[in-house]
Amino acid sequence: MQGPRPTEPPDRPPSERIVEALAGIVGADRVLTEATDRAPYETDWRGKYHGRCLAVVQPGSNAEVAKVVAYCSRHGVPIVPQGGNTGLCAGATPDDSGTQIVLTLQRLRQLRSLDAEDGHITCGAGMPLAEAQAHAEAAGMLLPLSIASEGTATIGGVVSTNAGGLNVLHYGSARQLLLGIEAVLPDGSVVSRLTPLRKDNTGYDLTSLLAGSEGTLGIVTAATLSLSPRPVGYTTFLAGLADVGQARATLRAVRTLTASPVTSWELFSEVSAELLVTPPMATTLPLEGPHAWYLLGELSHFGEPADILDDLAEILVEHDIEDVVVATSAQQRADLWAIREDITEAERAAGPTIKHDISVAPSQIDSFIETLLAACRDLDDTIRLNIFGHVGDGNLHINVLPRERGQELPEADQARVSTCIYDLTRDAGGSFSAEHGIGQQKIAQMARYKSGAEIGMMRRLKASLDPTGIMNPGKVLP
Repeated sequence: MQGPRPTEPPDRPPSERIVEALAGIVGADRVLTEATDRAPYETDWRGKYHGRCLAVVQPGSNAEVAKVVAYCSRHGVPIVPQGGNTGLCAGATPDDSGTQIVLTLQRLRQLRSLDAEDGHITCGAGMPLAEAQAHAEAAGMLLPLSIASEGTATIGGVVSTNAGGLNVLHYGSARQLLLGIEAVLPDGSVVSRLTPLRKDNTGYDLTSLLAGSEGTLGIVTAATLSLSPRPVGYTTFLAGLADVGQARATLRAVRTLTASPVTSWELFSEVSAELLVTPPMATTLPLEGPHAWYLLGELSHFGEPADILDDLAEILVEHDIEDVVVATSAQQRADLWAIREDITEAERAAGPTIKHDISVAPSQIDSFIETLLAACRDLDDTIRLNIFGHVGDGNLHINVLPRERGQELPEADQARVSTCIYDLTRDAGGSFSAEHGIGQQKIAQMARYKSGAEIGMMRRLKASLDPTGIMNPGKVLP
C-alpha cells in the first residue's frame, strides 16, 4: 500500500505579497530576494544540484520560525529548511520553480544550556557542530558526534539527517545521542521536548521520528544531545593490510584486550592512498610500503590506561599485520587523522565522483567487498572504485572515480554501476543510505529498495503532519 499523496494547497498569494508578509515577520533585511544573495543557498555542497527559490528567509528565533511556517502553511508556500548546506544528497536545495522559500536556521546558534554533571548540551539548530564540541570541551566533556564537515554543518542539520561519522562504533549516530528536540511542525505549532530525560516512556517517540526526517515532517529549531566523559588519552595507529578480513578480525581481538573502548576503526583502499599522494595533494603515508588496504584504529582511555602497546602489537602480528605506526604525541595523532580526513578532498581533486554511502553487517564486510569488486570488474573493467569508510560499524563509502581526471562518467555508466552496487547491498541485507540521508538524490532508490508497506507508512505519517506537502517537498519520499 503506497499511502496518501498531499492534498491541494490553498490559494497562493502573488510573490510580492509573500515576500512582504515574510519581511513583516523577520525584517526586510532578513528576506533575500536578489539572485546574487540567494545563490549560495540554491546550490548543494557538491555543486551538482541547482535550484531557484523565491526568497531566502533568515529567522532569528524559534518564534519567528513558527510564524513563517504558519504563514506558509496557510498560503501554500513550500519551505526548504537549510542549516550549513553541507549535505551530500541535496536535501536542502530548492527546486527550480522559483516558488519555494529557503528557510535558513543559521541565526539560531545560541547555547541554551550545558550540564556536565548530567551530561547534556542544548543548542540552537544553527550552531555549527564544531562550536558545540568546543562548548563541551570547555566543560571537560565530549560531544562525540564527529563528521568531516563539522566546522560548517549545524546541529539542526546533523539531527535532521541522523548524521553518523567517525565515532558511531562506540557512541552511536545522532539519533542515539539525541535526548530531546524542539521543532516547528508544518502548521506552525511547536513541539518542545528538550528535557534531557534518559527514560521517558510516555507515548510515541517524537524525538526519534523527527531525527532523520530531513525537514519533511518539521523544522528542528533546537536539540539536546548527550555528552560523555572526555578521554584522558588515546591509542591511535595506522596499519597496512593485505585484505579487509584483517580489519574485521583484529577489531574483534582488540575489543577483548582492554576496558578502553575502540572508538574508531576506519578503512581505506590503495586507490585512496594513490589519490592522497597525487598532486595537488601532498599527503604523506608514514608506512614502509604500499598496501592493498589501510586501517586507522583508535582506542579511547578514560582512566589511567594500562600499557597496551605490547598486547596490541602482538594481536597485529598474529593477524599478519607488521607495517604499523602508532602515534606517540597529540600532533602525531592529528597527522594520522588528517590522512583519513583528506580522502574526500583528494577525491574532489580527481574530478566528479559518483558517491555511494552503504552499510552491511560488519561481519560481511570482507565478503561483500570481494563480491562487489568482482561484479564491477565483470560489468566494466575500466571502472575505478575508491572504497573507504567506517569498517567497524559496517558503513562503506564506495565512490566511482572518473576514467580521466576531471571528466565525469557518462550518465549511462553511472546508472549501471550504481544499480550494481545497490543491488549487491540489498542482496547482502544492507542499506543504500547509511549516514548521508536521502534528499532528492536517492529518491529512486527509495522506490526500488524500500517495500510498499514501508513507503505507505511513511506517506501516511507525512500526510497526517503535512497534508498540503509544503515541508521540503521532493525530498525523501518517492
